[in-house]
Parts: sequence; C-alpha cells; structure tokens
Amino acid sequence: NPNEEKYFITAANCNDSLGDKKKALSLYKKALSINPNSTTTLLNLSTIYYELKNFEKSIYYANKVLEDNPNNFSAILNLGNALYADKEYEDALACYEKLYELNPKSYNAVANIANTSYNLNQQLKALDYAKLAIDMRPNSVEPYIIAGNAYVELLQNDEAAQLLKKAANIAPNSQWVLNSISNLFTKMGNYKQAINYAWKTFFTKSFQVTPNEHINFGYLLYEAYDEGHQELVEKYVTLWQTHFEDNPIVIHICSALKGSEDISTTTLDYVKHLFDNFASSFDYILNELEYCVPEIISELVKNNLKTKLFKKLKFLDLGCGTGLCSEALKPYFPNEDFFGVDISEKMLNIAGKKEIYKELYQDDIINFLAENETKYHTILAGDVITYMGDLKPLIYSLNQAIEINGYFCFSISTNIYNKKDFHLTPSGRFAHTPSYVLRLLKHCGFQVIEIREEVLRKEGTKDVPGNIILAKKELEIVFE
Repeated sequence: NPNEEKYFITAANCNDSLGDKKKALSLYKKALSINPNSTTTLLNLSTIYYELKNFEKSIYYANKVLEDNPNNFSAILNLGNALYADKEYEDALACYEKLYELNPKSYNAVANIANTSYNLNQQLKALDYAKLAIDMRPNSVEPYIIAGNAYVELLQNDEAAQLLKKAANIAPNSQWVLNSISNLFTKMGNYKQAINYAWKTFFTKSFQVTPNEHINFGYLLYEAYDEGHQELVEKYVTLWQTHFEDNPIVIHICSALKGSEDISTTTLDYVKHLFDNFASSFDYILNELEYCVPEIISELVKNNLKTKLFKKLKFLDLGCGTGLCSEALKPYFPNEDFFGVDISEKMLNIAGKKEIYKELYQDDIINFLAENETKYHTILAGDVITYMGDLKPLIYSLNQAIEINGYFCFSISTNIYNKKDFHLTPSGRFAHTPSYVLRLLKHCGFQVIEIREEVLRKEGTKDVPGNIILAKKELEIVFE
C-alpha cells in the first residue's frame, strides 16, 4: 500500500523513536506528499524540526495546521515552544496565553506562561502563574525554580531560598536547580557558594559543557574577580583548565583572568558564541550600561563627511551586531547604502529586521576585509576593536577598503593597566593605548581628524574609559 499515508506516519514514528530523525523526516514528507493537509503529519514535522533546533521550519508547519484550525492545541503549543526557543518571548507568551484561554486547567499552558513571563522580566506575573502551576503539580520541579528565580529578581532572597530548596529536594541533580541556586548566591554576594554550585552543573553533564555554559561560567568568575575574590577565582581557573585544557574559550577566559600577556587577539569561537548568546537582549543590556558609542560615532561622521565629494555613499559597519551604529547614523544619510558584517548569525538576524542595511555578511571582519574588493566611503567600528589586541592586520586592511578622503570612525577602550600597546583585561576584552592606535593610523595613511575621551559604557558599576576616533584616509599605502 504505497499510497497509504498512515503507514508512512507509523514508520516515521518508529524511526523517530529509534533516533533516526533523518529517515523519520523523509517518511513524514512522503506522507505529506500523499496528503498535504494532514494535521498529524504537519504536527509531527513541526515537532521533529523543533527537536532538531530548526525553529523556522517548526514554526512554518505549526502555522500550516493553524491555517485550517486556529484553535488546535498541539499546534499552538508547538508554535509557542519554537518561538520561545528562538527567544521570541512576546510571541511565545501570546501562544501560551491562547492555550490557557482554551484550557485553563492545562499545566503546560500555566507553566509556560510563568517561565516566559520570567524571561520577559514580568516577575509578578511569573510568580502568579508559577504558584498556580505548583498547585496543579506540587511534585514538579519547574514551577518551584521559576518562582524562586522570580523572587531572586525581586530581591526577596528568603522566599527564593525556600522555593529553590524545595526544588533541590525534588531534583537534587537538576542543572536548572543548581544554576538557579548559583544565581541566588551571586545576588547575595556569596561567590564561594555561587561558583561551587555552578561548577557542580559540569559534573551533572559529565563535563560535556556547551560553549555558552563555558562563557556563563567565565562571567561568574570575572564577577567574583572584580569583587576582590582573586584566590577563589584562581582555584577554579586551575580546575577549569585541568578539565578543559584544549578548549579555546576556556583558554581565552583563563588567560584574561590570569593577566596573560601572550594573547594578541580574541578566539573567534568565543566571540561568536558570546554574541549569539546575548543577541536577544543585547540592545536592552547596552542601554542599561549607558552605552554611548553609536551616538558619538554618528555625530562625528555626519559633521565631517562631505557628501559632495562622492556620488553614492557606501558605509561599512564592522562587527555591526544588532545594527546600533548604523541605526544612529542612517537618519543623516537616508538614501545611502549601508553594509554590515558580523561573526554572529543571531546578531545579524536582529540587525536585518531593522531594515537599515543593503547587505549583511556573516564573517570574521579580518577575513571579510582581506577578500573584499569594494571600497567604502566610511567604515564604522563601535566597540569592536576591544576584541582585538594587535591591530596591525586590521588597520592595514582598512587602508585598502576605504576610498581616498574616506573615513574610519571607531572606539577603543583605554589601557589604564600598564604602558603596553594593548592589554588583555580580566573581562576578556582588550584595552589599547591611544598613542599605539594613532601611530598605526599614521603609518597606514590616515590622518586623525578628531579624538574624544569618553566613558564608553558601564561594566558592572564601574566606568569604562575610552576614546572615539575619527580618521581620514589621505594616502594609498601598499604593504609588502
């Protein structure tokens, strides 16, 4: 019976249960070719693509079901889960609230509303629904964790501790529980316990740790270091390196915390995962840190770039991230072409939604400049150079990428630690001496038009001093 949809679905289900998702997908698609409107097949495709972390396709197939049946509970749940996993929290919350409207007794609807509200920083709402979920399933660990984390954010540590203790009694080896307890101790300033619980999560994973988990652990160590717990940090840096001696992310963060002087650039893997991890909250975080670089860069460029010198202006935004620099500059040059390059796909996805850029490229900026044949009238680099130590490769490449009389406008963090050209700070970023940067610019055919000393942003409660520099390319330089 080669045209029986139900047999393809059954065979696909079996292969999916056996872990052969590629074969399962093939069989589901054959079932769909027999019956393009099969609710069962569309739901299964949505589910399997969610499990494969292809959230775009999961959302597509869930929506196909909802076209014919807007109240299909499973499709709405799949859609909400895929949107949540893609960090589209507001849209996910709307799905879960629809589920609750359809069935107020649904634990999935209630628990997901609580968790998504927490991620949207709606802590009181998260608490209300978490408590409702606890009433529904008092032996489920998830609502205790959500409620505990909400109390942490509301600075009600005693209430948080009580709920997280219950969570730990239910699931003592849960990574979510351990991380939540670690976060509670961090908020309380007890870094010894915070790091201890964070380290325990590595044991629950048999040391199969993801890049993002390494980065989060590194930030916790840096925060403890910044609060004066150097001996504690040194102990865990040694443990961390012992277990992950070949991991480039661990090597970079540990080098920064130990004050190593033999690192000249940031590991690309570290940068990519760092910004993929923070993409969804990046704009909000920088706003909270009083980040001023995009506004100052846009002011310097608009005040100095003479449009009469060029016909159609091309701007290149290096390490464009979510597009903050171009977003600030675009209103002054609404008819000109903006291009962006960044190593983080998730940052580029957010930048693309702002409709600023003519083209966006996912690449390392040094590699992009080396292979690029286009010349630009202005190149921007806001808070990008801080991830490079030795700037010679970058500045050399920029001379070839900028038109004569074109501009390079960028920021640097000031090296206040020593007299060296650049220094890897405990945060994992580089700071540079202005004299080093100005010397390089002159050597590469640039004249500095303006340099401003500014507080670039906050780092915790501390100011990050820096310079924002506008340089004009005057000479074409050929380097051997």
